[in-house]
Amino acid sequence: MASKLGFYVNVERCVGCRGCEAACQVSWSSPPGIPWRKVGELEVGSFPGVAQLFLSLSCNHCEVPVCALSCPTRAYTKRDDGVVFVDPARCIGCKMCTWACPYGAPQYDPHTRVVTKCHFCQPLIDAGGAPRCVESCPYGALDWGPMDELLRRYPNTQRSASHFPDPGITSPNILFELPVDMPAQTRRIDATQRLADRARR
Repeated sequence: MASKLGFYVNVERCVGCRGCEAACQVSWSSPPGIPWRKVGELEVGSFPGVAQLFLSLSCNHCEVPVCALSCPTRAYTKRDDGVVFVDPARCIGCKMCTWACPYGAPQYDPHTRVVTKCHFCQPLIDAGGAPRCVESCPYGALDWGPMDELLRRYPNTQRSASHFPDPGITSPNILFELPVDMPAQTRRIDATQRLADRARR
């Protein structure tokens, strides 16, 4: 079985410029306030040794996509390469997927009354390109590819990070590279606490 596509996130390299957020929104015209990729902020350590880190996340195109499993109209499809996408034409706006996903990936648009989300830049990767978020990062904090290749390329990665929900829930296709000396004490300090709140449930 071929390895599924996934994302690599280097937490130490991310400076919080949000270029990935902007590139995603501009490329796919996602409505303002309904981001498909979100950069969260973490504060680590204690005074006076406090530092800030950033966590860039989108849909993790999970092995067990609970969004799709919860959808009553079967609006979700999972491709052979692992990419999970939703068909707005089949979505009835019930929000079941938004409640099921522990990562906050499906985004309900109150104006169109349907759910949209990251589709891994499907048209671009099918044409041999790369996801816009990866291309736009000036510091190489993001990468993508088959999970087995990412594991070979980045042997020091792990499947979870601070304030990231338990990966055992859905087997998300994402790898994190964390600072070697990252303190155990971390706090989520961005305005959107959704992931942090769900991680504690």
